[in-house]
Amino acid sequence: MKNTKMTLSTETMNLDFVRKVESLSGSSVRRCFQCGKCTAGCPMRSFMEHPPNRIMRLLQLGQWERILAGRSIWYCASCETCSTRCPNKVDLAAIMDALRKLSWDANGPSKESYVQLANRLFIENIKTYGRQYEMRLGAVFNVKSGQFLKDLLLGPKLLSRGKLKMFHSKNKNITEIENIFNRIEEMRKTVL
Repeated sequence: MKNTKMTLSTETMNLDFVRKVESLSGSSVRRCFQCGKCTAGCPMRSFMEHPPNRIMRLLQLGQWERILAGRSIWYCASCETCSTRCPNKVDLAAIMDALRKLSWDANGPSKESYVQLANRLFIENIKTYGRQYEMRLGAVFNVKSGQFLKDLLLGPKLLSRGKLKMFHSKNKNITEIENIFNRIEEMRKTVL
């Protein structure tokens, strides 16, 4: 999608999506004047097909499908270098968070589905156990990603060295963790 021709019209521009991003992030997309300081400072830019300033430009043009179909928002490290360097105080890190959230909520068309799957499974583990359960994370990830035998030889080595636990206990403060996730869900409902 990166090298395909872009046609701009009222039909191809979805400004409602841009308003949603601005509402979630608390930052205006229109303030960006494409100086490129965000991209110059971004440690992940070489992995992105759309570097930070291009993501801002695509948002300004209402071309959110191009952003969500790429892998750039999933490679963002949320280091906030872009936000710090911006002369117009655009909080690009918050905008990237908003884009990831909207992609997640839409079961996004992202081709970086392994990253999205790993994020989802990581959060599910925290919700269920109150901490990370690596054995389950690895096993479920391999099954859901279709890579059944990926870590077959690695697992026993890690188990024998005590690096992985076969069984895992729940965190004793699981109700507090559940309350945190419930508050997050309530906050999401009020924003959208």
